[in-house]
Amino acid sequence: MSTKVPMRIVIVGGVAGGMSAATRVRRLDETASITVFEKGPYVSYANCGIPYALGGVITNDAALTLQSPQGFKDRFNVDVHENMEVLAVHREDRVLDVCAKGSDAIQQFPYDKLILSQGAEPFRPPIRGIDLPNVFTLQTIPDLEKIRQYQAKHGCSRVAIIGGGFIGLEAADALHGLGLQVSIVEAAPHVFPPLDADMAERLHTEIRRNNVNLILNAKIQKIKTNGVVLAEGPPVLADIVLMVVGVRARTQLAEKAGLKVGKTGVSVNSYMQTSDPDIYAVGDMIESEHRIAGRALELALAGPANRQGRLAADNIFSRHMAYRGNVGTSVCKVFDITVASVGLSVRALRQLGYDPLWITVHPPDHAGYYPGSHAMTLKVAFEKKTGRILGAQVVGIESVDKRIDVLATAMQAGMTMFDLEHLELAYAPPYGSAKDPVNMAGFVGSNLLRGDVRILHVEDLKLGADNNSQIVDVRSPAEFSRGHIPSAVNLNLNTLRDNIESLDRKRRVIVHCQVGYRGYLAYRILSQMGFDVVNLDGGYKSIIDGGFTALQTTDEKL
Repeated sequence: MSTKVPMRIVIVGGVAGGMSAATRVRRLDETASITVFEKGPYVSYANCGIPYALGGVITNDAALTLQSPQGFKDRFNVDVHENMEVLAVHREDRVLDVCAKGSDAIQQFPYDKLILSQGAEPFRPPIRGIDLPNVFTLQTIPDLEKIRQYQAKHGCSRVAIIGGGFIGLEAADALHGLGLQVSIVEAAPHVFPPLDADMAERLHTEIRRNNVNLILNAKIQKIKTNGVVLAEGPPVLADIVLMVVGVRARTQLAEKAGLKVGKTGVSVNSYMQTSDPDIYAVGDMIESEHRIAGRALELALAGPANRQGRLAADNIFSRHMAYRGNVGTSVCKVFDITVASVGLSVRALRQLGYDPLWITVHPPDHAGYYPGSHAMTLKVAFEKKTGRILGAQVVGIESVDKRIDVLATAMQAGMTMFDLEHLELAYAPPYGSAKDPVNMAGFVGSNLLRGDVRILHVEDLKLGADNNSQIVDVRSPAEFSRGHIPSAVNLNLNTLRDNIESLDRKRRVIVHCQVGYRGYLAYRILSQMGFDVVNLDGGYKSIIDGGFTALQTTDEKL
């Protein structure tokens, strides 16, 4: 009877990717020796839930910890060591130097295969006062505990959140729910970087509607115990400052070991192998290929990290499972609305050299005749010649996650705007429409690709600078009276045919309605009658929601 020599697999990092790898290894090989080293005091915890625990939405911190070291030992026969830091990797000997927290004694552990899953660490910019005791990051359970202890001790009532990304917005929502006075200080022109500015404007409106002090284009001079001093404008008063301006991949151990490291993380191939074929790396510490960017981008986030951990385990056992790359799917709750994105924004696509087409639609989240329906906004970018989907952004109240998941699946499958026309999606009045918002985006995009319509984007509408154009608002007179584009004339769609001769055939016609559909109908009428005509993408609602105040005659939100 032959005796199998157990494979020694060591994993550095005990959260998403690391524990997915550990449990997958066990399912593939019952004899393997599996050891996990975690620098912190917790393993297998849901760090994405920490902002909600801070705000009291999650009332039991224990719910964030999905499994304990003893639980892993009992169920998977995995040896998990908390508060143990790996200091060095000796690749030639396949040995690790490991040190327990609070000890100077170095222990050595051998490995046959090594998986690095160390994640990313909060970025702390070089700002005066950043090391004050009232300045915190918000990434781990110990961070959560420190903030609570400080708040309880000092009776804090005001918080300044530095950074308007995922964690900053989630923390603002959660802390506002506790009754704290919240300020968001963002260096960029808008929050939530994956969005274009017009889509982010609706988030700004929602944030301000909830009496959160939102400061954009902010440059911080220094942080004090009572707040944040800006280069311009009054200081932001705060008892607690949360520094959530992004993260950086933890690459120090890999660099020290001589592994190849790129600009934003450890370099790996499609099988999650580093430059050393016996060492794998997964999660936020690596450069993950972005399928649209065509190059490695940082930060895979929790979903891809878990899948990468599984793939690393598969490939250790020669299953040759290649990672297909990220499309950057994300979703975030911002008070009473939800924002989601996949792929790249129009701005990011242009920066990468793309010349994309894009369309904007405002369909209801479910059948309009069923109670509780709300308009959502979808912006989808795609290639000019092929219609391949390059990115999508969705903002709404309900079912935003459903639509972004469909679009993300379509992107992973390499689908086009033409394919969106044909998707058969679940329909019942409480949940959707016979023409789902994703279908609607496909219809509008395909019309553009086929040449059935030409569009003009709101940001390209230049009042007073284009004397060769005439703007025709085809909404009802009542809608027109509540707000319209300066210099627009109102020709109701239902009477447009009777008033054709009032238009100057020598000048281009820019038609629009509230959301785009009636404008499209007007376009079809006028184009077939020989007019040079374009339809305003997304209609008047895109002007209002996108913050284009120069194009509005009122501030009324329609």
